[in-house]
Amino acid sequence: MSLISVKNLSKVYHDEEVATPVLHGVTFDINAGEFVAVMGPSGCGKSTLLHILGFLDNPSAGQYNFEGKGVGHYSEEEVAKVRNEKMGFVFQSFNLLPRTTVLDNVKLPLIYSGVEESLWDDMAKNAIEAVGLSHRLDFEPSQLSGGEKQRVAIARALVNSPQIIFADEPTGNLDSKSGLLVMDTIQRLNEEMGHTIILVTHETYTAEHAERIIRLKDGRIESDTRVPVRRKSAGFTK
Repeated sequence: MSLISVKNLSKVYHDEEVATPVLHGVTFDINAGEFVAVMGPSGCGKSTLLHILGFLDNPSAGQYNFEGKGVGHYSEEEVAKVRNEKMGFVFQSFNLLPRTTVLDNVKLPLIYSGVEESLWDDMAKNAIEAVGLSHRLDFEPSQLSGGEKQRVAIARALVNSPQIIFADEPTGNLDSKSGLLVMDTIQRLNEEMGHTIILVTHETYTAEHAERIIRLKDGRIESDTRVPVRRKSAGFTK
């Protein structure tokens, strides 16, 4: 059984009397443990697709099954539970609290997790270690480079040990060197920890870290291919 199964998925946004179609009959499956990059130009529907897959938006038509269950059959409580426990999110803008330490930023998702508070520090420290930033525990975002901020955001997405991590243009605000380090971090989460990764990007060097690339054009799948020679993770540098 696929972790994610999408069939004839469509999305139309309505603004007063104007209908704007974004996705048209999208169909694919993603298995647990895959690293999939969704590529395409701005406006092709890739971020909309990620938001639907991450339970942040609803499709207008078609079928989306997560773990074999149609999303329309999840209650609001179940949706919140899945998002908190099984999904992690990394966005282009980092979304870190500015006057809060790295440790406390990473602990934020645990507030809603039901995990005992006495375990929060250790869980957050483990996630921070996983992205190579244990030496920055007590730093605030203003004291970090752009690449380090994004790695903190990845640690925050990782802290609940989610099954799947969604990354929406995670290197979009970074220079190429920092972007490569962030992508190495994400790739290691897939290779060494087994997390399913769904990455949205328009950058070829970013997508090359994935093992599969789905290309969108005008809201439709243009191609769905395996990467013949996958770029190897280079590891962390401080």
